[in-house]
Amino acid sequence: AYAWVLAVESSVRGRLFASQKGHRSFDFKCSAIDTDHRLFEDKDEKSLKMNLKDWLQRDTLYLVKEGNGFDTHYLCDIFFLTKNREIVLVDVTGLDNVDKVTKKVNNHVGFMSDIAGNETMAQEFEWRSVVLAPGLKGKDTVEVPKEARKSIRVIQGRAARGYLRGLQQMYRYTRQFEDEEDEEGKEDG
Repeated sequence: AYAWVLAVESSVRGRLFASQKGHRSFDFKCSAIDTDHRLFEDKDEKSLKMNLKDWLQRDTLYLVKEGNGFDTHYLCDIFFLTKNREIVLVDVTGLDNVDKVTKKVNNHVGFMSDIAGNETMAQEFEWRSVVLAPGLKGKDTVEVPKEARKSIRVIQGRAARGYLRGLQQMYRYTRQFEDEEDEEGKEDG
C-alpha cells in the first residue's frame, strides 16, 4: 500500500521527498510499478546485480516482492531511478526503536561506502537512500553519520507518516474494529 501512495505522490508532483535539511527532492514521476525486478539476488551487498543498465528504467517504481516464497530484500522495499541518474533505495520500517532504526541506517552507510569503491556502479549512477521510520516518536532521533549525509536521509515520526498519508487513517480505522472485537470477546468470556 505504501508503494501506491508514493507512486501517486510522485505522479502528481513530479518528485518525491520534499527538500529539507540539506536534501533536495528527487525528480521522479511514476508512470509504472514493477514487481518483477530486484537489485540484489541475495541478502547482502555482494549480490548486487551488475546489469542494471539493461533493465532499470526512469519513471518506474520498483516494489520488491517479499514473503510467499520470496526472500527478504537487502536494504530496501522500493527503489527507483531519477531523471538525474540517481538510484534511490527506500526502506520503509515499522520499527519504533531508535537503536534498531540506527542499525538499519548503518547498513545503508556501509553499502554506500562499498558502492563508492565499485568504479562501474559509481560511474553509472549516483546512489541515495531514504529510510522512512513512521514509528519513531517525537524526541527519538536517528542521526546519519556526517560522511553519509549527502547520500542517506532518515525521515521519521510525523514527517514519515505524512508521506504515507491515508495509511495512517486506515491503520486507526482498522484498529478501532480490533479494539471492539477484543471488548466483545471479554463480554462473551
